[in-house]
Amino acid sequence: MKTMRILNLGFAILGLFLAATILAFLARTSHAQGPIQMGLDMETTGNTASALGPIARCHELTWSGTPFDGVADWTIDVYVAGDTLSPLAYDAWVTYDNAKVHVLQAAPTDPLIKMPGAMNLSGYQVGQASFGAIYLNPPYNGIPGDGTLVRVGLDIGASGIVAFGFAKGAYISAPGSLQHPVTTVGGQVAVNEGCPAAPTPTPPPSVGGTIEISAGGSDTSAGSAAADSSADSSAWYYAALAGGAAMVILAVASGAWYARRRWLS
Repeated sequence: MKTMRILNLGFAILGLFLAATILAFLARTSHAQGPIQMGLDMETTGNTASALGPIARCHELTWSGTPFDGVADWTIDVYVAGDTLSPLAYDAWVTYDNAKVHVLQAAPTDPLIKMPGAMNLSGYQVGQASFGAIYLNPPYNGIPGDGTLVRVGLDIGASGIVAFGFAKGAYISAPGSLQHPVTTVGGQVAVNEGCPAAPTPTPPPSVGGTIEISAGGSDTSAGSAAADSSADSSAWYYAALAGGAAMVILAVASGAWYARRRWLS
């Protein structure tokens, strides 16, 4: 009888310990994700993967080069701000006037500045570059905090105001988190003329989006991978919640049974 009491007390303690562990896990992985901003900085001084210099919405550029010679005449940054965690996946569809500027597909364009070692799923179409990256498996080496996601090399082809905007922006932080609400902010390059007094990106900034990363400029999407990651997170969340509840019930039932036995004996 004494041995059974000790065993049941042990089970009760073990149940409480496991329940506390699972609930602590839930608290760590199900934190609320706040809004972030994905924007365009038209002058990259001071920007790194983990820091941002002053953000320029418009930059005046003097250019007298050869139109569309495949050489970078200027670079701009796609940045992220408002998150302290490291990225797991992102999707940034940058739009522009293809008659005035081309986005280079090779260096200095770099879509993995904040996500070294990730899968690069960027795609290029006329007037739109869909920059995207995702970690499908560990290690997740994303760099946290505000900073540059993508450095974009521009080949200038004509003078005038070149407006850059977003067709879509989406962002997921480190494992266990959900997709953030995202706002996007465009910018302008003024080639051989002054910046407008109140620059208005075209198209207007979009609000949010879903992770649906296209590859190679085609309609092929890798969104299912990120969606699976989010779905897996939700599945684990509810499974862990059910497990925690079961452990709590087991612990309470074991403790009650033990107390009853002790009282009756």
